[in-house]
Amino acid sequence: MPLFGKSDTFSENPDVREVEKVVAKEARTDQKNLDHAITDLSHADKSHNKSIKAANKAAHALDKAVAKEHKAAKAVNKAVHNHEVAVANEQNAEKVIQIKKQHEARLEQDLEQKKQHLDALRQRKEHNDQVREAKLADIHAGEAAPPEARSSYNAGDRASIAGSVGTTGTANTSSTGAGGTQT
Repeated sequence: MPLFGKSDTFSENPDVREVEKVVAKEARTDQKNLDHAITDLSHADKSHNKSIKAANKAAHALDKAVAKEHKAAKAVNKAVHNHEVAVANEQNAEKVIQIKKQHEARLEQDLEQKKQHLDALRQRKEHNDQVREAKLADIHAGEAAPPEARSSYNAGDRASIAGSVGTTGTANTSSTGAGGTQT
């Protein structure tokens, strides 16, 4: 008779038969418990494997999130850097504008001074031209006059008139110095 299986033949003795039934029932119960334990272990193993996969998936998602955060932080740093560069460029442009305006004001002032100097030179030249023309007119008038009228000029007047014209043909009047500037 098999120990844990069903037996087609039970013992003739009612007490032994009763014990055999109890033993067979216990064997079936133990087998069911073992089958349930194996099934539970299989389910637990599957659940464990699923949890491992879920943990790995979560770890991968965390890695992706960290990488994305790092990329975003890098973009923020780049944007901050670009902003700082733009601010610095703006400040430099303002400084350049200020320097250019100062330079423009200086050039305008120099231009005004040169215009005034040119006007002064023109006026001086016009005055000197008039003085020279008057002297030449006096000389020519004296030469065209009869000899008795010429005697009214003395040699000193002629020397001063002739001496006022330099070797280069430019007038050297008492109002101008050696450098041509008015004294």
